[in-house]
Amino acid sequence: MVREEKVKLMSRIAIYEKNKGKTEIPMNGYYKGDYVRLHTLKAIVSATVTFVLIAALVVVYKIDFLLENVFKVEYKKMALGILALYVVWIFVYWIAARIFYAQKYNASKSNIIIYNHNLKKLQEAADKEGVNAKGGVVISDDFVDF
Repeated sequence: MVREEKVKLMSRIAIYEKNKGKTEIPMNGYYKGDYVRLHTLKAIVSATVTFVLIAALVVVYKIDFLLENVFKVEYKKMALGILALYVVWIFVYWIAARIFYAQKYNASKSNIIIYNHNLKKLQEAADKEGVNAKGGVVISDDFVDF
């Protein structure tokens, strides 16, 4: 006989797994620090690629000026300016990514706790039905070495 409570529990579990669970369940496999560091590193790599692409676009846009003043431009000052801009760019991305991914991890923790609790309740219900179906005797599948 299908129990209504068990069906509701399975429905809640399935809805979570289909929606938020796709991102939050794999997140549960990491410690918070590891998760934040990994995704911060990904953000820094993408910020570096973005910075290089933007710099390339600026060079293409200012190519006329650069070609006219090839010998007048102080390249050392320009390189230091670009490097300083890059450091600020990366620092802002680093701070923003650390805050964002730490908050994301913390927000998912409560959902994961509820999900694990629901799984535990479902397992207990299944074990209870298994005991009742077998006449009160629990048969274990554990390997026993004599």
